[in-house]
Amino acid sequence: MDLAQLEIICKQLYEATDPAQRLQAEKALIELTESPECLSKCQLLLERGTTSYAQLLAATCLTKLVTRVNPLPLQQRIDVSE
Repeated sequence: MDLAQLEIICKQLYEATDPAQRLQAEKALIELTESPECLSKCQLLLERGTTSYAQLLAATCLTKLVTRVNPLPLQQRIDVSE
């Protein structure tokens, strides 16, 4: 999933009026949060994202990654905070 696709999905999550479209966006974003690429994709959204929806989602995901029961290794937490 590239940056443009992620931004579209984030927008659909918050703006879609069709419940099926919103559900599809939720599923795609859940898959992202559970993938090993989550950290890098969220950092990309924060650095280059153009929509507030995408940046909000990225910030939320990164916060969860840093504060979860099995937190990120120290170096990755430092990378996130930079």
